[in-house]
Parts: sequence; C-alpha cells; structure tokens
Amino acid sequence: MRASSPDWLDVVTHRFRSIRAPFLLILQHQDIAWPKRLAAPISLPINGVSDHVAPRLSLDGIEYRVRILDMGPVSRNMFMAIVTSAAGEREGIMNALDCVLYGYPVGRAAPN
Repeated sequence: MRASSPDWLDVVTHRFRSIRAPFLLILQHQDIAWPKRLAAPISLPINGVSDHVAPRLSLDGIEYRVRILDMGPVSRNMFMAIVTSAAGEREGIMNALDCVLYGYPVGRAAPN
C-alpha cells in the first residue's frame, strides 16, 4: 500500500535508504497543498536526547522517539505505507514543536 497523501500525525514507512529511522511522522496538515510534507524521523531512543525535543511514541509495544530536530520536507513519493496515527500522542508532539520553535520548555508559560 502506497501512502502518497498521509494525514497529519500519521506514522509512515519510507523509501529512504540513507535514513536509518524505520518510520516518519507527518507534521504538516493534509489541507496544506504542497508536493512535499514536513516530516520527522522516528527512531529507537538515543542516549542523552531530551523528551522536550524527542517525544516518546510506542509502536507495537516498542518505544521510539520522534526526532523533531531532524524534521524536514519530504517528497510524497518517498512515503510507503501508513502504519498508524500518532494523534493520541498529540500533546507530547506539540510540546516538542513548541520547545523547538518558540524556545520555552514544556510546562512554562509561552511568552506574550
């Protein structure tokens, strides 16, 4: 099954041989039309990486980390199958994006 148009927060397999992460998390909403989608690799945990920038995601009972700092645009033809949706982990993912984009730690009020 090919996933040329996955939805926001879908977890997909991919065709990149150079990316060791087995999955990608789609971070761009499907209503934003563009030939590429913003995505972040999902990999096994890496020592020393903070939950603030690499939220946890469990897939088939295995703990992975969404590598928000490694997000980037991905051509839709690189997506393979949709594995699942990470919508249930939305809060942790959005907190990590807030931390990266706005610079404030999770749990601290956003600057006015």
